[in-house]
Amino acid sequence: MQTPAEENYLKAIWYLGGAKNEVSMQALAQRLQATSGAVTDMIKKLAEKGYIAYRPYYGAHLTEKGLKVALRIVRRHRIWETFVSEKLGYTGAKIHELAERLEHACDDEFIERLYRYLGEPTVDPHGDEIPPSLEVPQPLSQLLPGQKGIIREWRGISLLEEALHLLNLQVGDVVEVLRPFPADGALWVRCEGRSFVIPPTVAENLLVDIV
Repeated sequence: MQTPAEENYLKAIWYLGGAKNEVSMQALAQRLQATSGAVTDMIKKLAEKGYIAYRPYYGAHLTEKGLKVALRIVRRHRIWETFVSEKLGYTGAKIHELAERLEHACDDEFIERLYRYLGEPTVDPHGDEIPPSLEVPQPLSQLLPGQKGIIREWRGISLLEEALHLLNLQVGDVVEVLRPFPADGALWVRCEGRSFVIPPTVAENLLVDIV
């Protein structure tokens, strides 16, 4: 999980061409209006987490891991820009200012619902392309027999967290769907060498990244 500050840095590196080329610390400091010391500290932290490759005195560029995060944030930003412009009537610099705050305030499921509500636009109000979704979590109930998913999160319904605790499941676990129970939608699954049944309500609200 990234902090809003980390997301802003990865997005800035992407805007400066860091998907393919090294971005200098000076250029990054200018874009983010930050001191060189603050930029260097954050860059070292992002490199330790595997989001960027960094060469002192040369610059930094995004790794595949960092690029995915950057594109996700750019996608969020441009979808929010489209919403506040088209549905709320904001214009000018206010569109960007609002999107800068809102892009950190929701999860990917919410963004995808908002995207569909807007009619799945391809460009934002400035004519810039909205990047396609790279990783949209799916309910475990949507997986077919033989498919695996990494648990990312769960929808906040009452008692679901307790149910996951009883099933000994947590974020990061890999769950393989073995077969469904046609009668009620429950799933027979395998996780960490264990085979067990997940109730339909849990399967519908447990979000996973398909692997």
